Amino acid sequence: MRKLTTFFFLLSLILGIFCLPQSVEAADAGYSITIVKHKLDAGVSLSEDVPQDGTRAEIVTDINGNQLDPLAGISYEVVRVSPMEGTSEFQPVEGIDAFSTTITTDAEGIARVGNLAAGTYRVSEQPTDMLRNVMAPVIVELPLPQRTGEALSEVYLYPKSSVQALPGTAGQGSSRRTTTVAASNPNRRLPQTSGTLGTMKPLYFILALLLVMGTIGGYFMQSKKHHFK
Repeated sequence: MRKLTTFFFLLSLILGIFCLPQSVEAADAGYSITIVKHKLDAGVSLSEDVPQDGTRAEIVTDINGNQLDPLAGISYEVVRVSPMEGTSEFQPVEGIDAFSTTITTDAEGIARVGNLAAGTYRVSEQPTDMLRNVMAPVIVELPLPQRTGEALSEVYLYPKSSVQALPGTAGQGSSRRTTTVAASNPNRRLPQTSGTLGTMKPLYFILALLLVMGTIGGYFMQSKKHHFK
């Protein structure tokens, strides 16, 4: 009877371990990325006080302390990606875990995508007549680890791309031309304040599974020992 009780206990533990990833993944849903876009003339940059670690800024000004106007109508493509083995590049995730959407800033200069699962996402600003250049694509990890406190479930981005037209194009009958500044790093990762990247769930799962298998192995070895006595 005791052996039967132990067997069912171990069986329940194994089933719980295998069901854990699905339960954790469901609980992780709900992360978000918020983009806040402001008008920046050529030669003007954001204040150094504007956070670049994914946290939210209460006030956004330029380097001279001037308040900036929001910029509506700027689109951003958000794609779930994974690292390419042996390189620093990223590729879109395929299959049931794939995700891709395009969001556009509203009158407040805000574009937001929510209900995201934990993972890695690439945010790419789309070229438009209103921009002289576009920001380099940014890689965002959700949740985003922080040096202190809990990881961020909502990440804020503040693009620094310019909105001023090229010289000689304003006031002419021809349509305005734009240029796109080539990114030196096409997959720039959002600065992180922790050395921990990604999620530790797979490691925890493997460790727990090894522990369970070791327990079962020890149990049956002990049973055989008593049997041959």
